[in-house]
Amino acid sequence: MTLADRRSRRAAPPGEHDVVLVLATVSVIARDGLRGLTVRAVAEEAGVPGDAVLRSFASTDALVDAALRYALDKSAGVFADLADGASLDNFVEHLTDLVARDPDLQVFQYELMLESRRTPRLDPHVKLLYATYIEATSQALTRLGITADEDLTLLVYSAIEGFIMHQLVAKDRPATERAIERLRRILSTAR
Repeated sequence: MTLADRRSRRAAPPGEHDVVLVLATVSVIARDGLRGLTVRAVAEEAGVPGDAVLRSFASTDALVDAALRYALDKSAGVFADLADGASLDNFVEHLTDLVARDPDLQVFQYELMLESRRTPRLDPHVKLLYATYIEATSQALTRLGITADEDLTLLVYSAIEGFIMHQLVAKDRPATERAIERLRRILSTAR
């Protein structure tokens, strides 16, 4: 994050203060992992004093909870966008844009998923995250005219997860787009 970004966060209107802290939490976890999350790190990322963080969020656990809610709202909306045009042709563009628009949000979620294996209190959050994505995938497939049972829904969701991970790690959007295009062609026969 640049100094200009931090200054613009600092100048956020009063109603947006919590959002600034949530975005800072996502950035810190994406960069440093959950173990790097401290009130001080969030305050520095947001460009605010540490006590300002504690006035809005009682603990780092509360910050994680708010960041997870934000991630769910933001990412589930993208899944809904996949089906807005009721066309598989939009599938490739929307999915790769998901990662390109906000890679930190995706890394944040993967960090929490992996950390939940070591930190049991995160398990319910991660289960909710998965359930939300599975349901969004099922709804998107239905809107696209594909009758999806649980197995097909899980298959498509798992493929999407793999595409997102590939784009984050390999940073090879054209390869990701080609693979998604292949999935799109396969799904077009499932109608």
